[in-house]
Formats: sequence, structure tokens, C-alpha cells
Amino acid sequence: MTRTPRGEAPDVGVPADLAEHMTVAEQHDWISGFLRRHPVTRRSALKQGSGVVAALGLASSPWTLAACAQASQAPVAVVGRHLSFGDDPTSSMSMSGELTAPPPSGAMVVDLGQNGQFGARIPVEVRHLVSQVPQADGSIRASDQYFVHAPATGLAPGAAYDYRFRLPDGTTTATATFRTAPRTPTAPWSFSAFADQGVDMVPPSGLSGFTNGYYKPDDTRRTMTPSTSMVDRIAATRPAFHLLAGDICYADPSGNGQPVKSTGTSSSPTGFDSFDPTVWTTYFGLIERSAASTPWMFATGNHDMEALYDDNRGRGASHGYGGHAARLDLPRTGPSACPSVYSMRYGNVGIVSVDANDLSMEIPTNAGYSGGAQTAWLRQTLTTLRADPTVDFVVAFFHHCAFATSSTHASDAGVRAAVAPLFDEFSVDLALQGHNHQYERSNPIRRGRSTVQAPDGATVRPETDGTTYVCVGSGGRPRYGWQPTETDRYRGNTGPDSGVNVVSYQATGAKSKIPDAVDWSQARYLDYAYVTVDVAPPPGPGQPTTMTLRTITDTGQEIDRVVLERRAR
Repeated sequence: MTRTPRGEAPDVGVPADLAEHMTVAEQHDWISGFLRRHPVTRRSALKQGSGVVAALGLASSPWTLAACAQASQAPVAVVGRHLSFGDDPTSSMSMSGELTAPPPSGAMVVDLGQNGQFGARIPVEVRHLVSQVPQADGSIRASDQYFVHAPATGLAPGAAYDYRFRLPDGTTTATATFRTAPRTPTAPWSFSAFADQGVDMVPPSGLSGFTNGYYKPDDTRRTMTPSTSMVDRIAATRPAFHLLAGDICYADPSGNGQPVKSTGTSSSPTGFDSFDPTVWTTYFGLIERSAASTPWMFATGNHDMEALYDDNRGRGASHGYGGHAARLDLPRTGPSACPSVYSMRYGNVGIVSVDANDLSMEIPTNAGYSGGAQTAWLRQTLTTLRADPTVDFVVAFFHHCAFATSSTHASDAGVRAAVAPLFDEFSVDLALQGHNHQYERSNPIRRGRSTVQAPDGATVRPETDGTTYVCVGSGGRPRYGWQPTETDRYRGNTGPDSGVNVVSYQATGAKSKIPDAVDWSQARYLDYAYVTVDVAPPPGPGQPTTMTLRTITDTGQEIDRVVLERRAR
């Protein structure tokens, strides 16, 4: 097979049958070649346009010069605020947002304090992200975005802090409050998780051609905005932190790992993925009412690979994470080549984010990009966590499923082969997954098989029973389906029950699969839901400590529960 030479992409693009086999690095080279052949003119318009989006190219583009000029006349503001823990959740927090226009002259800061008194000023770093998106007709749409970040360190454990962004003219955002992790929690605390969220709102006029038209009528029978309703639930719950196991906003709605070429809508030419960077602006606005006060911690999925950006600054192959480096501030505790791979500790729980794009056989465009660094790091990290007497539970979260039975993606053989043996060896308690747009919980698993039955309300002892795998890709995107003979299985289900044994498959390639005889599919729910994990610290050494996983629907109904129990070390 011959691929398009690097830097020599034709004006219209590579054939679809070649495009679908390109790695993310090759896609980036193709886009770079396209842009060299189609240099962006009217650069001054790009510089003077709105910070949210400055448009070039098609007059019919949703990124129009009129919208750009109109927005640029508005006062500069910080929108879409979101938090992330730093390397140590007990003493660090990163406060982030986006400017609505190019940064004004002068210093921007974050006022930080306690009890309404602001005693510290944190410098703000502005990260400028330029997006030049090839279009199907040979033109280019471009946007200018300015993301702001203020990392604070040296904070007190278990303390509440007030913060606000301050612009050079003295204007400020509303005050928000966050809390650092306590060093040794004695009271119960909770975290939440889901995956595959996206946006369900029509963005402001002039910002994006993506709409909520991809929902089917049955998806919106309870609410027209499933993703928004999930944010409402998390905001009302106020967990210690929220985990999102990949496929964040769907700026790339196809997620096939193909070269970028857009039409101005969520559709794209055959063999290409569409892409709209301004969807990120809409997304951060959507989650701000929760994420401005609760850290949202992200893993990356197939829809989060963005070949448009160079994440190595020309010093090597790009893997499509350069945009995230501008938008997000995640802990830097993982391999340097894997920006969404990290670990952190909160109380007696160790949290590990894994990048399944590096491991996937189903969507292999980024497979193996770390050169084995991620799995080596994962082994060392699990070794360290299990050697720490203050860590009782280990939770991993990642996108493609190691164990799931959806008719769309089911299990990824590459992910299972990479993580399941390590999770067995180090007795990982809970694995949170996405990719399949539904909820599914396994019995505890060892060596690929169910060890004990764990129906709703059961207590599992991971040290002897194995790892519980939960697919929680039910965070807002249109829903998938089960295998042909499979049915829902949850508390309150009034329909037929097909049991825990399912005939499913493992994906071994984009178009290949092998049978998977499943004996572990304990709970299933084909609708919108998230999980809340309630952690009860031990009263003392050798005493019981628990994590109670509760599954809550978008209407607030609990439909599944399982207790993971250990003896504190």
C-alpha cells in the first residue's frame, strides 16, 4: 500500500482507502502539507478577530468574519472556567478558562484567598491555540483561541479557597470556591465518573455548525439535552472530583482516527473526520457550573485525537494532543510522551489515568505511540501504589473497554491484553471505561473470567475476587445497543432478563473481531447514567474500608450498587 508522501498531499486530499490507514502522525504530516500548499492569507484578520473564533475562508462558514468582528468589539472576559488537580491534590490546583478575545495588554492574575479575603495573586499564563482546518472544497477555516491557566501550589491540605480571574482593567469573574484534598480523610467522601459526554446545545450563532441533530427521538424522550442534564447532576452532587474517561467534547464527531477535512457541519467526506475547534468553547461553557468548583480530571478517547495540532513542536512524530496542552492542565506525573497519562492520590485511593489510544486494536491510528513507555510506567505506578501502606484502593480510568458487551464496540482486544494482566497482578479494585454509550458493570474478573456473582447490593472483596470493570459511556452522547440476545439488567427493570452470560466479541482491528464468551456481564442499562463512588475511610489500621459504587440515572434514580471492601493496611 502506498501512502501520500509526507509534505506532498494533493490539493483535495488523499483517497479514502488510504486515509483510513494513516496514523495520527501521518495525518499531521498530511495536514501540514495541505497548509503549505494553501497558505492562510488575511493574517491580520486572524490576529484581530475574536479570541473565541476568528474565521477565514468560505463566506458561508460558521466561523464568519462578521461574527469575528462583532465578538472582537465586546469586552474581554474569562469564560468556561474549569479546575484540575496538580501533581499533589493536597497542595495544588490549576484554575483554567478561555478569553473571549485576544489578551489585553497588561498582567492577568488570579486572586486567591480564603473566607472571602483575597491575599495572594497567581500569575496567569495565556496559551494561544491557532486552528487551521482544511475544508472539503480546498479552502481553510481558521480560529484563534486563548486559554488561560493559573496553577497554584503550596496550598493547605483539606482547605477551601476562593478564587477569581482579574483582567488588567480590574474587572473580575465571579468568585468560585474549591477545596484541596485532605491529607488523611476521616470523614466519608465521594467522587463521580462518566464518559462520552459531548455537547447537546446549539452553539451561539457564528461559532459552530454542529447541532444536536445527531440524537434520535428515543435518546431525547426524557430531555432534549442529555449531556446538560448530566452536568446538572454532577453540579448538584459536588463530589471531591469528577473523572471523565475519554471522548470529551466531540470537536471531532467521527472519531475514526482519520485525517481532518470539514464541510462546516458534523458530517465529513468519506475517509475523513470533520473537526471544529470552537466546540471546545461550547463544552467548557457547558461544564463550568460544576468544573469551576470541582476538579474535572480527563482521560483521552478516540474522539480526542486531533491530528491538526503538533504536540512535539516539530521535534518528532505528532500524536494529536497539542490542542489539549493548550486547553487542559492535567497532572504531569506520567510519561512525558503521554500527556493524558497520570496518577494521583486522594485519601486512601490511588487514581490512574490510562491512554487507551496507545493500546487499541480497534482504532489503531495511535496504537503504540508511546513505544511501550505507558505500560512500563503503569507497572511501576501500580507497584508504587501497592507498596504504599496509606493506599487501600486503586482505581483506573480509560476509554476503550477491556470488558464490555455493546453491539458497537464491545471489548478491545489490545486494551484487554495490555491492562487486564497488570490489574490481576496488582489487584486493581475498579476500572472505569467509556467508548460504549451505555452503562455496564461486570462481576469481579480474574484471568478474563468471572470469579463470583456480584448482583445489585453485593459486597466484593477485590483482593481475592478480582477487578470490577464498569463501562460508564452513558454521559450524554446518543446511545448504542446490546448484542442481539442481550437485554437491560438493572434494579427496577421490568423487561426480560438475558442473564450474565452473553455472546459478544473482542475487536482485533478496525474491521476484525474474535468471539468472546462472556460470563461476567452483571448489570446493564441502555440510557444515561453516571456513577458516584462513596469512600468510607477506615477507623484505624486493619479495620474495614469501603468504596460503594452507586449508579445514578439522569433523572436521579439509583439503579445499581455494589460495595468494594478491603482491610486498611
